Amino acid sequence: MYSNNSCARTMIAFGVLLGALTFLTGFPITARAGDIAKHPDELTFPEMEFTPPDPADYRHQLDCGATVYIAENAEVPTFDLTILVRAGSAFEPQDKAGLAEMTAYLMRNGGTADMTASEIDERLAYLAGSASVNMSPAQGRVSLFCLSKDMDEGLDILRKILTTPAFDQATLDQHKADVLSELEQRNASTSSIESREWAFLLYGDHPFTRQFRRTGESVGSITQADLKAFHETYFFPQNFTLAVAGEFKTKDVLEKLNAFLADWPHPPSEIPTLPDQIDEPEPGVYLIGKEEVNQSRVRVGHQGVKRDIPDQYALRVMNDILGGGGFTSRITRRVRSDEGLAYSTGSRFVRRVEYPGTFEAWFQTKHATVAFGTGLIVEEINRIRTETCTEETLEISRASLISGLVNPFGSKTSIVGTFASDDFTSRPDDYWKNFKRNVEAVTPGDVLEVAQKYLHPDKLIYLVVGDPEAVGQGSEKHDDKLEDFGEVTILPLRDPISLAIK
Repeated sequence: MYSNNSCARTMIAFGVLLGALTFLTGFPITARAGDIAKHPDELTFPEMEFTPPDPADYRHQLDCGATVYIAENAEVPTFDLTILVRAGSAFEPQDKAGLAEMTAYLMRNGGTADMTASEIDERLAYLAGSASVNMSPAQGRVSLFCLSKDMDEGLDILRKILTTPAFDQATLDQHKADVLSELEQRNASTSSIESREWAFLLYGDHPFTRQFRRTGESVGSITQADLKAFHETYFFPQNFTLAVAGEFKTKDVLEKLNAFLADWPHPPSEIPTLPDQIDEPEPGVYLIGKEEVNQSRVRVGHQGVKRDIPDQYALRVMNDILGGGGFTSRITRRVRSDEGLAYSTGSRFVRRVEYPGTFEAWFQTKHATVAFGTGLIVEEINRIRTETCTEETLEISRASLISGLVNPFGSKTSIVGTFASDDFTSRPDDYWKNFKRNVEAVTPGDVLEVAQKYLHPDKLIYLVVGDPEAVGQGSEKHDDKLEDFGEVTILPLRDPISLAIK
């Protein structure tokens, strides 16, 4: 028997659910007994069409020549600015690996010509704001967030950070010490070992690997002069792409941004071009010894393609079926659901803009089941290259990709951020407009064709980070051995400070 209170709570909860469904769908929902579905499969919802916004509606040209994407948003009293900079670790000399990150850190934390780092922090805290400067391999990112009423002061502080960084020597010395301490620990995580060694195996000495090549010697050699030279080379308005959203009028914020970027203290410079091709890596099986862990990390793959190839939509659908689609993908079903070997597994094409990316599949499992799990992945790679997928499988993948179309446009800030990133990487204006149509056009034959064209079982590189002895013993339940995939090269861990092979 249910108490009156229990019944009341049930009715209230049901009412809340109906209200939520009305809010989400935009359609009033009534609860008549005859309308209630007997099973969730019988539920129907009105079809919802999403049309991506047009980047031209947000794009403006500043007096200095930089492009800015602007979105007014009266719903929140804030000012949110992002500046993308063509810079990063890929542009630093190898003997100065760490220079880009250190420049960004000191710009934000080393004070300016007329403000100490503490004064900047205190003033931003008073304004309930924040500012940051960060570096990735091929992109710098500067951000400012504050209340709209404080945007003038926020922009004034940010201009000082960008134009007159002091690169304080004491802060530089302390940051070097912090980085060296960080380097000492970089073999503690099998994840960081895997990422580093995978980059070395696939890319060799390509500038993309600079982010992994910091050493005690390279960090120790960085001087104030190096920081100033890097800063002056890359931080100038013509090298910026901006995105801004908040409570303001577009006309007013354009005037403020033009003033913010005017009279820049150093002139534009020529930005180096990154190599757009990479030597084909040698296939092989590599086992890196990490004896004290109870599981191995496995990554399998080969060189991939650039982002904007004509086959990009069919390639995304194919990989979604293979291993990118979560629980519906084949690798996840085989390795995780069917065999219970790993919690996280899948595959992806890392599609770089400037140079070819990689294809890679991964999982983490007990040492004994490394070879067995690797074999399952290779089987699925071969299967998608030889069997035409069903229309049902294809439809699930297409629907999944199309449903994610709204994600880059969930807020005004994300809208202008998406368009600024697209502009920065020269993505065509009609990409999002045509995305749904291009995905829907993919056929089972297209999936098979791109699988055969871009997946190469004979070129696979196998990387395992784990206990060599335990991996070599294999599993009593399975006959698979790591040697089945080729001669195994056992690599000792690199010295964490020098990266030398021990």
